[in-house]
Amino acid sequence: MVIKTPPATDDAFIESNVAKRFSPLARQVLAASGPIVSSAAAGMTNGFSAILLPQLQQPDSKHTITEDQASWIASMAPLPMALGCILGGLLMERCGRKPAHLLLNVCFAVGWCVLSTASGYPQILIGRFITGLSCGLVGPPASVYIAETSDPRYRGILLAGVTFAVSGGILLVHLFGTFFRWQTAALLCSMFMIVAYLLMLASPESPAWLLARGARGEAESSFRWLRGFDPASRREFDAMVARSEGKNGGDANTEADTSVYRRREFLMPLATLLVFFATMQFSGVNIVAFYSIALMRTTIGSDGLNEYLAMLIVDLVRVVTSLVACVLLRSVGRRPLAMASGVGTTVSLIGLAIFLYFQTSIPLYRNYSWLALVFLIGYVVFVGIGLFPLPWCMAGEVFPVATRGLGSGLTAGFNFVCFFAVIKTGPTLFATVGINGTFLVYGVIALLGTLLLYVILPETRNRTLQEIEEQFRRAGRSKVKEPPPSESGPISTIA
Repeated sequence: MVIKTPPATDDAFIESNVAKRFSPLARQVLAASGPIVSSAAAGMTNGFSAILLPQLQQPDSKHTITEDQASWIASMAPLPMALGCILGGLLMERCGRKPAHLLLNVCFAVGWCVLSTASGYPQILIGRFITGLSCGLVGPPASVYIAETSDPRYRGILLAGVTFAVSGGILLVHLFGTFFRWQTAALLCSMFMIVAYLLMLASPESPAWLLARGARGEAESSFRWLRGFDPASRREFDAMVARSEGKNGGDANTEADTSVYRRREFLMPLATLLVFFATMQFSGVNIVAFYSIALMRTTIGSDGLNEYLAMLIVDLVRVVTSLVACVLLRSVGRRPLAMASGVGTTVSLIGLAIFLYFQTSIPLYRNYSWLALVFLIGYVVFVGIGLFPLPWCMAGEVFPVATRGLGSGLTAGFNFVCFFAVIKTGPTLFATVGINGTFLVYGVIALLGTLLLYVILPETRNRTLQEIEEQFRRAGRSKVKEPPPSESGPISTIA
């Protein structure tokens, strides 16, 4: 049932009929649930090739594929993701955050249905392309919508719910593939899009987007539905209105000659997130998800643990780690979490590379194949608490409202370009320098990226979106300073 946002003119009616039944936090969780479920479908897309390829390569498979075709099936989903991000960013700016989510859910459902009914290699590629495009579409709107509809105190944990859902989606699709054929697994994945669509129907439009379009009445109604009716929320909305009118009035004249896309409050977060996404992808975060069974078979060996069981163990660790990341983002700053994650990821990757090197050289080490699983789990834990969730969380935080759609679309699109490059070159890298050499390369990249992030990454925890924008504006070309957190508590500005 659609929960309609009441008119903003009768506050007493709204407060008595809505606020008393549902707390603002409950309504913010409801608003975030639609994007979170859609993000689970993105995780299913990322993990689907790990169950699809082994089943297609079985002797009794109805569809036989070559190694080159397998590579294209794995990389076909990442290929359109960058385009989807740009389209998603433009769509949510032009049509609104809510319509963008409704459209991408329909697109996702179509892609999964094409996969579930595929009768050959071309249909599989088409289905993978559509689901990959949908992954790109969901990236920018999900983080932006959650950031614009949540209180700064809860923004971190709700944004981290996106990456938790991605990890959960990978685990679910691997479970589906363990017990069902890939066609049935694809059909089960499509069911999640119905749930996501209904959740978005029950959620309001972003008040920041409505206010930017001059719809003050609708923006106030949406804001108070989400944030409550206490005096603090009233002052917060008044501050949003003043900020919006200032941009449309005198404040805009001081920077009239400068395009919003040439200002430091846009360029600096853009550069920061480009570095962050590149570090995350080229540390191999999606290689493990895409080639899980093949990696387990290689690292553990046929005499070790069952590779399907090992894959599910790693998936479960990834989900638990994502849940831990949600808690950490509520209590720990972005910078310390990023540094701990980067250092741990580097140590795990380089340690795994060294162990695999000696395992192939010294027969004694072959009896300790379980250590490879330990290093892999350590890698999944460390990358999951920081490098994986943080750039997605910050994509909805760091850009000004005027450039949030394009900025998040560009950075998410760049992420998926890197995603495609890593997935497509992964098998070649494995064949050229070996699996130990590949993990060594990823470890060195993680180290270099962590060092660079130490210099440029700002702190955004417990800061309103306006405070973050001002922080980048003041930073200039020097290292981003970290102003003290807002002392206003719940009295904040989200525009």
